Amino acid sequence: MNDRKSNFELLRIVSMLFIVVYHVIVHGKVIENSTNQMFITIMEFVIFTIVIHVNCFVLLTGYFQIDKKFKQKKLWSITNASLFYKIVIMVILAIIGIIKIDQVTIIKEISPINIDDYWFIKNYLFLYCLSPFLNKLALSLSKKDYHKMIIVMTIIFSVIPYITGAKAFENNGFTLCNFIYLYFIGGYLKLYKIKDNYIFKPMTNSLYKLILKIIFISCILINFSFFITSDKLLTINPLSGELFGNIYVMSKLYSNPFVILQAVSFFLIFEKINIQSKIINFISKLTFGIYLIHDNIFITKYLYKWLNIDNGRIESYRVLLNIILATIFIFGICGFIEFIRQILFKFIYNRKISGKIRNKYYKFIIDLKFKDEVKE
Repeated sequence: MNDRKSNFELLRIVSMLFIVVYHVIVHGKVIENSTNQMFITIMEFVIFTIVIHVNCFVLLTGYFQIDKKFKQKKLWSITNASLFYKIVIMVILAIIGIIKIDQVTIIKEISPINIDDYWFIKNYLFLYCLSPFLNKLALSLSKKDYHKMIIVMTIIFSVIPYITGAKAFENNGFTLCNFIYLYFIGGYLKLYKIKDNYIFKPMTNSLYKLILKIIFISCILINFSFFITSDKLLTINPLSGELFGNIYVMSKLYSNPFVILQAVSFFLIFEKINIQSKIINFISKLTFGIYLIHDNIFITKYLYKWLNIDNGRIESYRVLLNIILATIFIFGICGFIEFIRQILFKFIYNRKISGKIRNKYYKFIIDLKFKDEVKE
């Protein structure tokens, strides 16, 4: 990560903050429990503003991985961290009596790829395993053909699902195909700088940044307007109900074309930020653990009740303070826990016994003719 500018590390931090706020509102049932229509509208608008979080993380993956080699070490690092938190959280909560576990639960939680937990991690791991082949395709294409591929993928993976409610082609944004689509977009942004191409080339940096901000805000307003309008037009007749029902359902999903464009413009805004900070880079390294802890299946079940978010009917704007405090608490405490885990894992990694195990493992893989794939 030393070769990465702090602007993209800042984007990771902001995106994780967006994820935490999103989870506080959604998992905390803020909109569901509210009785104030104006407050509901405000919370909906917040969701439409921050819904780009997952897309930004996948765009970053494509941007940095598109011309890089596959490293098995990274695959194991993600898997080990995920397993560590799944097992430790389960054991701690079981010991203090908050949850009860049986053999099925234990087997599920120690499985490297749990069918229920961490949907993002599953897709990310699959995407990373496919990255060497995706890279070969991307790098073999001319700029023109790459451009055409992005357009075709946008129509298939984004526009058609948006119009049809993911019925003609099933992509709600939580799918591997959406991750692959965003990966290619991220790769395109890396290989062919937008500022140096198309109509943006003669523009000053100030004008370019202004246009990106306008696009970002416009996507939010248009998408939110469509959401509000479609909600009111659902019951006019069966035809309008079908069309506007699809738009209503797809409005907040990651595959929505407005959400895609919103995420790309947000990404490009950060690309032009010139900043270098050790603090930002340090905090950025903790974001993965923040996600793993606070979105753990057992933690999610109780966290928002503990933080006084999901606590019955919401009739006062005072809950806004609770949301802010809950976000700060989750980000800070989970970040600190992740910092401790990293120290622990680094200590274990540097032990002689760990080195011997790694050497035997890599020797075994090399004997299977995978030598080029496992070396860093």
